[in-house]
Amino acid sequence: MTEQPGAPDDAESTLGRASFFTIDHPADGGSAAGFRLSREAMIAELANLESLRDTIDRQVDTARPMWSILSPGQDPASLRNTDASNTSGDFYRGHLGRESGYLSTVIQKMRAALGLHETTDQQAGTAVKQAGQGPV
Repeated sequence: MTEQPGAPDDAESTLGRASFFTIDHPADGGSAAGFRLSREAMIAELANLESLRDTIDRQVDTARPMWSILSPGQDPASLRNTDASNTSGDFYRGHLGRESGYLSTVIQKMRAALGLHETTDQQAGTAVKQAGQGPV
């Protein structure tokens, strides 16, 4: 199969240099390059991006027949047509994977900018401590 343009790690290498900032106060703006959104706008956009990524991930299952076609016969024409169809489907699957990977990178960076990963870790730690303090 021909190599697809844009390797799946392209999003990570490109976005690895990008930063996300919340700017709720005029003094929050800095000179660093990156994306700046108010906390409220970033939370809203984060929800949109997570929904879009979930839709794309579900599409992979829905589109599976596009790269799993079985040849109706063993003659050369049937085999070539089946191979061409499956190759096209493989490119589509790769496209969906790159979209999902790109969105995952953006989502991860936005969650970090919002401090959501820390909150989740703190909540998990509190839950574990509380579970250990229950009646025996």
